[in-house]
Amino acid sequence: MLTYKPSQEATIERDVMFDEAVKLIQETGVASASLIQRRLKLGYARSARLLDELEQSGIIGEVNGAKPRDILIPHKNREGQTIIPKKEPSPVKIEFEETLASWKKTKHADNVSENFKIELGIDENKKEVDLNLEKYGNLLIIGSQFTSTVDLLNNILTTSMAKYSPNELKLIVIDGVKGDLIVPNQASHLLTPMIVEAEKSVSALKWCVNEIERRMKLDNLNPQAKVLILINSLNQILNFSPSEIEDNIYRIMVQGRKYGFYFIISTDYANPRTAKSIIANSPAKLVFKPTDKKIARESGIPEAIELSSPDEAILETMYEGKRKLTINKVDPKKIYREIFE
Repeated sequence: MLTYKPSQEATIERDVMFDEAVKLIQETGVASASLIQRRLKLGYARSARLLDELEQSGIIGEVNGAKPRDILIPHKNREGQTIIPKKEPSPVKIEFEETLASWKKTKHADNVSENFKIELGIDENKKEVDLNLEKYGNLLIIGSQFTSTVDLLNNILTTSMAKYSPNELKLIVIDGVKGDLIVPNQASHLLTPMIVEAEKSVSALKWCVNEIERRMKLDNLNPQAKVLILINSLNQILNFSPSEIEDNIYRIMVQGRKYGFYFIISTDYANPRTAKSIIANSPAKLVFKPTDKKIARESGIPEAIELSSPDEAILETMYEGKRKLTINKVDPKKIYREIFE
C-alpha cells in the first residue's frame, strides 16, 4: 500500500509565504489560487503549490468540483463573523489500494528494449511502430469516438503490462468515459484500481507530484519503478477542476520524465478546453481522422483529414517527424489471462 503523508521534513521546507497565505485565508474566508496570486503577488504555479501545502497541512479541504474549498481552521466569513469549524483539521492522506494478482513472464516479455517503449501499430511498410517514452516523456492522442482511440489505449495498457513486470512498471489509469478501458482491477501493476471519478484523479495526480519530489531526494543510483499515467478523455476530466488538474499535469510533465513518470493522454479534439500547457509539453502527438477540417487544423496535423480508416493515424514527434500508421489491435482479455495468475 502506498500512502502519502506530509512529513516533518516537508513541513520545514514550506514556501516562505505559507504563513501569509494562512492569514489571508483566515481574513477572507476564501481559499483559491487566484486570490493568493492576486493578494500576495505570486505566480499562479506557486500559488497552486501553496494551496497543496495548505491542504496537506489540514488547513483547507480537498477540491470539490466547482464548489469552494472548505476551510478547516477558524476564519472570518464575508460578514466578518468568526467561524469555528466543527471538525478538527487532520492531515490529508492519499492511499492506493494494494493489488493481489501475480504477474507471470510470457513470450511478450522476451527481447524487451532497455528503453521504455510503447507499441502503437504498424507503418505502411508493415514495420512495427513504437514510441520511446524515456526520450519523449509524454504522448498526446487526439481522436473522436468514431476512431480506434480506445483500442489503442487498451493496446498500450495490455502490451505494457505484458512486457514489463510490476517491479519495473506501475500504472495509474484514469478513464474519463467509464467503461471504455479494459483493465483488471487486481492487476499488480496498478497503484490504485482504475479511476473513473474525476475528484479521485486530482488526488492521484497530487500523489504523483509528491512522489516525484520524494524521488528527487533519493540517490540516483537507487532504481525506482517507472510510473505510466494514462488518461482517457482529458476534456471530460477537465470539466471537474480544470485549473488544478492542468497545473498538476503540467508539473508532472515538466519534472516527471527524469524521475520515471510518463503520460499518455487522449482527448477527443484539441479545442480551447484542452489545456495549452499540456499540448505544449507533448513532444509526441498521434492524431486520428478528425470529423472536419477545422478540427484537423487545430490538431496541428491538417493532413489527418485525408486518413481513410478509423484504424489509421499520424504520429508526429519532435525529432523524427511524421509517420502514418495503422493500429494493430490485440485481445486485451486474452493477454491478461496469460500474464496474470
